[in-house]
Formats: sequence, C-alpha cells, structure tokens
Amino acid sequence: MSLNLTEDQVIQLAPDAASVKAGKGLATKAKWVLLQQNENAIWGHCQGSGKTPYQTAIDVTNIAFKCSCPSHKFPCKHGLGLLLLYAAHADYFPTADDPDWVSSWLAKREASAEKKVQKAAAKAEAPVDEAAQAKRQASRHQKVMNGIDDLQIWMKDLLRNGLLNVPERAYSLFENIARRMVDAQAPGLASRLRTIADIDFYEDTWKYELVDQLGKLFLLTEAYRNIDRQPEAWQQEIRTQVGYPQAKEEVLAGETVADHWMVLHKRSRRVNDINTEMFWLYGRASRRFALFFNFIIPGSLPEYSLLPGSTYEGRLCFYKGVNATRALFKDSALSREEFMPLCHAGLQEAAQGYRQAVQQNPFAENVPLLVENVRLAVHSPIGFVNEGDAITAINKPLYLQDKNGASFPIQLQEGMTTDILAITGGQPFSAFLLANATSWELNSIWYQSEHYIWKDERN
Repeated sequence: MSLNLTEDQVIQLAPDAASVKAGKGLATKAKWVLLQQNENAIWGHCQGSGKTPYQTAIDVTNIAFKCSCPSHKFPCKHGLGLLLLYAAHADYFPTADDPDWVSSWLAKREASAEKKVQKAAAKAEAPVDEAAQAKRQASRHQKVMNGIDDLQIWMKDLLRNGLLNVPERAYSLFENIARRMVDAQAPGLASRLRTIADIDFYEDTWKYELVDQLGKLFLLTEAYRNIDRQPEAWQQEIRTQVGYPQAKEEVLAGETVADHWMVLHKRSRRVNDINTEMFWLYGRASRRFALFFNFIIPGSLPEYSLLPGSTYEGRLCFYKGVNATRALFKDSALSREEFMPLCHAGLQEAAQGYRQAVQQNPFAENVPLLVENVRLAVHSPIGFVNEGDAITAINKPLYLQDKNGASFPIQLQEGMTTDILAITGGQPFSAFLLANATSWELNSIWYQSEHYIWKDERN
C-alpha cells in the first residue's frame, strides 16, 4: 500500500507554520519506537518527554488523524510527522495487523459515517408540516423583499451621488447596508456587498470591478422580484444567490455523480474563529468541476481532510441551480490512480469557456478554467495581443501567454512567480485558474507531469 504523497501535500494539511516546523522535526525514524501499516491505516508510537509513547494513527481511506497527545491542534505535530515520514520513507513501515486501539478507532469512524447516511436518509423521508413550512417561507420572502426595496433605493442614491468618491468611504458605505441585508435574511446579498467593499481601490481596474459587481447585484435583486416567472432551476439558483440555504439532507438525497476526483486547489479562510476550507475538484470521466466546503469550528474535526493534488474515488451530490459547482461527498476513498485533466488548447479557447459560463449564469464567480501550453510573460497592454515580450522581470504586471501569442493578465499569490520560474525555467506549462470579469487567478500548474499547488490562506 502506498499513498504516493509528497511533502508539499502533507504540509497543506497543517494548521499553521509552527505545526509544519514541529512535524518536520518528528519526521525521522529515530523519533518513533514503532512504525507499521496496512491497507486501512498507518500508525506508530512516538517517544515524547514522558515515559509512555504517544500513539498516533492515520486513516488512509479518507485522511484522518488520531493521537493520544493533549494537543488541541488538528492534525497535531505527531500526525504530521508520521505522515511526512511515510511520504518520504514508506519502506520504514512494515505491514501488520492493526492493533486494537487502531481498529476500534477505524470502526467508530465507519459507524459514524454510516449513522450520518442513515440520519440524512431518515430526515429526507420524514413527513413535512407543509402549512407551517409555507408560513415560514412566506414570512422570509416578505423580509427579503423589504430588504431589496431598501437596497435598490440605496443603489440608486449611490449612482446619483456618483461613484468617484466610493474608494475613500468604502467600508462604512457598504457595511451598513450589508448589515441591513443580514437583518432581511438575505446573507447572499450581504456577502456581495462586502465583496464590493473589499475591492482593491488602489488598482486601476477598481472602476470596472465596481460597476461589474453593482450590475450583478442589481440584476440579482430584479431576478428575485420576478422569481415566480423563472424556470425551476433558476428559481433555486436565485434563492441560493440571495442566501437561502439548501438542506444538506436534500442535497445528499439527489442524483450522484460517480468519478475519480482530483483536488486542484485548496483555499482556507478564517472568519470569526470559523475556518472555511474550499476545495476545487475535477472529475476524470465527467470532466466536471466541483467545489467542496469544510466548515471547521474550534475544537471540531473536518468531515474530510482532502489532500491537494491527490485523487479520490467517490460519489458527489451537487447543489441545485444553474451549472452549479458546489457539491457534497456521498462517499469517497483516496485513490492510487493519477491522471491529467483535459485542458483548453489556448487562452482564446479558455476565454470562450469563461464567456459561455457567464452567459449561462451571469452570477457565476471564480469560474474554473484549465489551459495548457502557457508561460509567464510581461506585457504593457491589457487584453489579448498577438505579440509578447519574453520574461524580463518578475516584479512587473504578469500575463499568461500561449503558443499562439495570445495573452491575458493574471494574479498570483506572493512568492508564486519566483517558484513558477524556478520550476519551469520560463517553459510552457498547464494551469488551473479561477476567472472573473477583470482578472484571472493562477492557482496550480502541471509541469513535466508534476502537479504543483500553492497553499492559499489569505484572509
């Protein structure tokens, strides 16, 4: 049994930089008095400062950690150290039957997963008090409509007063109306308003981003006003965009898509002590993108610890809507199979894919794109061009350029430019991007069949 893990993949699971450092310190055979494995788990005994070694185990079916140490971090340094050691030296782990403390833990995990499935099925089949449900829905609808009335008045006043002074008062300007949308039970509208407030008003493109976001916001409010005239899929999409939740049980009761799912990118955000993990996935057979969320509160464990760059065999249930990407796992298991996603042949084709996505759903944000045979380049004009300079510096605005000479501006995390140039030497690579109206964000690349993913923990 081999997970074919890399050090970078394991580091992606660490809760912070201190845990990475401590975990690397334990990723040596001398720190462990026992190392074993089988097809279900890897485990070991780590000798600490006390008399009794810490018992550490990792479920390799769906990566999960268990340790007898008192740490409140997840995974702890012992779990990270054990997995880092396994990634580097799987031959240090002889095959053995799992001991009672490991088998009982695995059995509890399996029973818990089965119980969740049964609970979801029971809730989906439970009788519904339709009269009470209709009353609650009508009450919320009216609150949302009242909130939309106030929002549209606010937007018209904003336009009458002009947009040039928006940057200097962005926070106070948008925060008050965002709170009004929360009171109106329309958190999706509040989120869009806060996204507008977060625009980088020091960039030259702020005017385009502001107008684009305000236009989509107004379109969404008008769509909700006329929601009864829309097809069923659009009704669900509009409600979701406004902030109506879709019950997890209902999603899991829907149609499943079975496939091998590659984890293309992981993004972590912490807001009010709640850590949100977003995983972008790609299906080998379905060629479908999926977005999976983990919401982790202090003291809790994530439902799935997905390894960026790895592949999982499982069934996904997608949320209802128009070209919806958000999904839940019905079941999954780490797969040993590797594959290369199907990519657009060039930037023009990728741009056409983006246009099709926003034509089908104008509220789409962070549209996933895959494109091959591109490289980093520096240009002065914005948009597609037929010619381009070679890479002359890494501190200038960056573009992706394809083999046909077409180019498009991109955003990268700090440090990625140097890393990509070091990995590729300026040669072409394949890329995974998240595209919006004014910018594309590069998140991972493939070069000579190797997948490189950067940890994304911006707040």
